[in-house]
Amino acid sequence: MKIITSGLTDVGCVRASNEDSMGLFHDLNLFVVADGMGGHAAGEVASKMAIEQIKAYFTTSSTGNGTSQDSHLSNEDKLLNAIAHANHQIFLSGSENASLNGMGTTVVALFSTDEESVIGFVGDSRLYLMQNGSLEQLTRDHSMVNDYVQKGLITAEAAEHHPQKHVLSRAMGTSPEVEVETFTRKPIVGDTYLLCSDGLSNKLSASEMYTILKQSDNIHDASKQLVQSAIQKGGEDNITVLLVSFVE
Repeated sequence: MKIITSGLTDVGCVRASNEDSMGLFHDLNLFVVADGMGGHAAGEVASKMAIEQIKAYFTTSSTGNGTSQDSHLSNEDKLLNAIAHANHQIFLSGSENASLNGMGTTVVALFSTDEESVIGFVGDSRLYLMQNGSLEQLTRDHSMVNDYVQKGLITAEAAEHHPQKHVLSRAMGTSPEVEVETFTRKPIVGDTYLLCSDGLSNKLSASEMYTILKQSDNIHDASKQLVQSAIQKGGEDNITVLLVSFVE
């Protein structure tokens, strides 16, 4: 089994800069999307730092330069620690530089071996899985409105149009520590994971994404079509798409 990928990011139709970042690190079997926030390009700095610091953690571990404790960790704990490490570095940079103070970012990351795929996330960037004729959202948004849904205060349908939909309840870099959510899946030939920023998920439903994925000739065409469809629907936010497919 091998992995093929396609990644694309676009500034969209309204924003002056792109605060999304992504990383496709095939040598590490690591794939990451981050959506930054903060004025004066601080969001762009935060999202890039998230990608770089998560990669740095795995690079150190893979070369044997990590701590002896790291070498005995599960893959799930390694990804959790990598995101926690990145969070701390972003927080320190924001604390030490007034122009970056308060910056933060979401993150969704996939680390995969032949035995398991590990997903870790903070914020509202999402991961979907296309498998057995459907596309399912596997992550849950760490947002105030989604917290309301989880508590039964509002319906999922009402959440889609709530005026505070974009307010995060959890983000990287805003405090020294962050609660990272992780889970694992068994990789299966034919699976395709879709990692994206909310610039895509706020514009396209899961069924619309699935239709594009099914009708595209390949994942490179699919990533282009996904981004273009979000732009055609307004493209008010930055849009990032990262597709990871498992093939024989």
